[in-house]
Amino acid sequence: VYSWARERKLLKLAVYSGCEGCDCKGWKQANKTANSTSSQTTPTDPCHNCTHPLSQHMSKLAPLPDEELNRLLGMVVDVENIFMSIHREEDPDTKEVFYYLFKLLRRCIVELKKPVIGGPLGQPPFESPSIAKGLTNFVLYKFGHLSHRDWQTMYDLAKMFLHSLNHWNFETPSAWKQTVLTPEEVSAYKINYTRWLVFCHVPTFCDSLIHFKTTTVFGRTLLRSVFKSVRSQLLDRCHSEKERIPVEKRVLILTYFPKFLSLIEEEIYAPDSPIWDPEFKQVPPAHLQAALESRGAYFFLQQFLN
Repeated sequence: VYSWARERKLLKLAVYSGCEGCDCKGWKQANKTANSTSSQTTPTDPCHNCTHPLSQHMSKLAPLPDEELNRLLGMVVDVENIFMSIHREEDPDTKEVFYYLFKLLRRCIVELKKPVIGGPLGQPPFESPSIAKGLTNFVLYKFGHLSHRDWQTMYDLAKMFLHSLNHWNFETPSAWKQTVLTPEEVSAYKINYTRWLVFCHVPTFCDSLIHFKTTTVFGRTLLRSVFKSVRSQLLDRCHSEKERIPVEKRVLILTYFPKFLSLIEEEIYAPDSPIWDPEFKQVPPAHLQAALESRGAYFFLQQFLN
């Protein structure tokens, strides 16, 4: 759509643009008469909804620069993608969130604004320390005494787990609540699930919304809710697809990864684990301490955190 001619862009946006003469929220082509010979749309063509001409739905758009038209077109693409998602989705909680985002983007197109998520969901990050920071603390806390080679192995396993969480499709609240007992847990998970949809999942296919990584905006609360299910599915996937794992990585994934996840589990559910302390401080191992003096090592750690 970004490569379209300007007139075609304006016509596409007019379908989602408010009318200058009334409260109509989008131009819709009126039915052509049986003896009409022209299929070309003109500025005088009336709107099927409000009867005002197309030009009154384009009047606010025409003065805008191409960059702004492209931004609005991006929201139109997102609106149409979310609309398709609404019709494919069967879960009522997820469908409700999709519909909220659909209405938000529609309104932003009409008002020529950028989408801002407000209300009770709050703004990310939602908990401190984040999952990524907690895992960083975990590797330093549990494996700081290891040799450089062994520490690197633990570091790689932690990165693999964080990568999985950042690309995971979490269970819906209706499916998840069957595994817990208290209404408070269900309510807390529903809030975090909604936040995850809005800030992490939907933005992966809707560029109009700012995308946040799950592991940098959520903390221990969400991880506690999903860990057992994620761990079980991860290990099942590793074993069912073991023939597809490169030979040089099979020992790492099939032998060390399950043990690594068991150690993480202890720290997630332990009431007094130090890795979740916002003030956690741990002296890096000697081999890493020396490397930290170089600029490359700084980005090495930042890659882990991000």
